[in-house]
Amino acid sequence: MLLYGEKLIVLRHSERGKRQKKSRERQRYTETEQRERERIMADIPQSFLGLLVTVLYLLTGVRGETLSMFSRVGDNVSLPCNNVVYPNCSSTTWIYTVNRTAIELVGLGKVKKQQLNNIADRLSVASNCSLHVSDVRAEDVGLYTCQQFLAKTGPKHGGDAPVHLFVLTLSSTTPVTDLKPNVNMTLRCSLLTCKQHGTCRSRFSLSWDPKTGTNAQDTQDSSRDITLTVTLQKKDNNRKWTCTLTEEGNVKISIDFTSTFSGTSNAVKLPISHIMLFVALTIMATIVTIHTRRNRPPKALPPQAGESNRHWSSSI
Repeated sequence: MLLYGEKLIVLRHSERGKRQKKSRERQRYTETEQRERERIMADIPQSFLGLLVTVLYLLTGVRGETLSMFSRVGDNVSLPCNNVVYPNCSSTTWIYTVNRTAIELVGLGKVKKQQLNNIADRLSVASNCSLHVSDVRAEDVGLYTCQQFLAKTGPKHGGDAPVHLFVLTLSSTTPVTDLKPNVNMTLRCSLLTCKQHGTCRSRFSLSWDPKTGTNAQDTQDSSRDITLTVTLQKKDNNRKWTCTLTEEGNVKISIDFTSTFSGTSNAVKLPISHIMLFVALTIMATIVTIHTRRNRPPKALPPQAGESNRHWSSSI
């Protein structure tokens, strides 16, 4: 018979063996499961995986990075479309967002002229599906989004291609008819942006041409609105004043204003004495001409002409 202590040792060895057996079985199962997963993944073609990723990307409608375009009032600008599907633009739609309302400007490559009144004649679709805006105005500022629809009643295809249009303006608060030496002229340069459709990032900076002179007062109302007040001098007639827009240190666009003095002329001004002398000489020359013509004897008729006249009279 085994002693009590020996029985305990045998039981412990038996339990340890069972645990080791279960551990080896679990390890074999894990290795088998891993090999099965690898076999399944190996059976899936890599091209199918690429196609699957592409489909998932298109279905999610990923929004592209917003481009920034800059224009001056009166200029022409083309807003690029970076998600074109059909080269003939038959799938391209342009949306303008204002006051959180989406307005369709272009549908499947055609300008919506019936729905648009004032802006329709200034819109056109270029050969690369970009949106061309002519004679840009202040109210054109905002967000333009290029979208793709493969069918008229189908869902949107792929992601958006948004473009933000900024408009730079420069005006004089002093009437142009009042511009002359010793008059204070105030210019205002503004970057029109973010027309109630989102928040703006303060990455813009406006500045005046550094050659404005020592008598100029520069006021920075904000990063998108500056004014310049200057006391005009004679040399400032037909002078060009420049406002420059930079984005993160890079010059994007500039705009000019020319100060032209009113009532000025390039003609040479003569003294009053010279004018009176010129008038007197003209009058004297006219009198002499008239007197000479009156005292000149009449010309005699040619002989043939006289005979012809007498013959005509006798026949009557």
